[in-house]
Amino acid sequence: MALVTISGFPCAGKTTRARQLENHLSARLSQPDCPAHLVKAKVLVINDESLSLSKAVYDDGRAEKPARASLFSAVQRHLGPDCIVIVDAMNYIKGSRYQMYCQAREIQVRNCTIFVATSPERCREWNSNRPDDSRYSDVTLDNLISRFEEPSSSARWDSPLITVASDDVPLDSSSEGNFVSKEVEAIWQALTNSELKPPNLATQVVQTSSTSYLTILESTTSNVVSAVVSAQSLSPLSGPTPLLLPSTPASGGSELRITIDLRKPVSMPQLQRLKRQFVTMNKGAGGGLELARERVADLFAKYLESQLR
Repeated sequence: MALVTISGFPCAGKTTRARQLENHLSARLSQPDCPAHLVKAKVLVINDESLSLSKAVYDDGRAEKPARASLFSAVQRHLGPDCIVIVDAMNYIKGSRYQMYCQAREIQVRNCTIFVATSPERCREWNSNRPDDSRYSDVTLDNLISRFEEPSSSARWDSPLITVASDDVPLDSSSEGNFVSKEVEAIWQALTNSELKPPNLATQVVQTSSTSYLTILESTTSNVVSAVVSAQSLSPLSGPTPLLLPSTPASGGSELRITIDLRKPVSMPQLQRLKRQFVTMNKGAGGGLELARERVADLFAKYLESQLR
C-alpha cells in the first residue's frame, strides 16, 4: 500500500516518531469512516531492533553494508498492496533512499519521506543517556552525523518530504477527536491520496526465469564495472560521467546509456567486491518479478555511488 522512509541523525528520536505514526495509522485504519480499500491494510515498522542488528555494526563499514542490505531485503519482503511499511532507520545515504523509492514505484505503492530534524547536540545528549547495549560510540556517532545526506524535497526519491522537528507535538496526539499534528495529516494524504507514479524504465520489472535473470544481473553489473574502468582510464572521475553499456541479445541489440557520479579513483578489486555484494543482495529480488536490465544498471550505479563516496 505505501512506504514511509524515516531519515535523521542517529538518536534523533526516529523510533519514537515511528511508533507514534504506527499508533496513529493503525487507529485511523480501524475507524468506521476509513475508505473500504484501506480497511485491510496493516502497519509494520522495520528497524535495527526488529532485525536484531546491534548498534556496533555502524562501527565498521564492512559490517554496516550487510546490515543495510538486511534492512532493504526486509522492505522488499513486506512491501505490498495491503501493508504500510515504516522504515525506521537513519537512511542517511541518498542512494539507499533512492533504492527504496525505486522499490515502491516498482510494485506500484505510494511513498513519502519523514525527516526527523534534531540538532547534533541533542542527539549526543540522548545517546549518552541510552543503555550501553543500544548506545553508539562517540566516534561512530560523530562519523555518522558528518556523513549524513539530508533529504531534499527537490529530489524525486525524497518527495513528498515531511519534516518533523524534535519539539513538535506527537504524531498520534489528538484533542476532542481531532488530530493535533498537521504533519501527520500531510503524511496520511501522501500515503492515501498522492499521485501514484507509474513505473518507468528504471523501475519496471519483467517476468523471466531464474537462470535468465541471474544472467542479466551478472552481465549488466559486469558491463557497468568495465565501463567505469574504461571511463577512468580516459580521465579522472570527478562528477557525473556518462557510461555506454554494450548491446546484448536480451536487449534486442540496443545499447544502454546511464550516468554515474563518482569523484575519486576506484580500483578493479573494489568494483568487483561491490559487484558481488550487489548481486547477492538482488539475486532474489521481487519474489518472481525480476529486475529489467535498465533497472539493474541504474540501481547498481546508485549502489556504487553510495559505497564509494
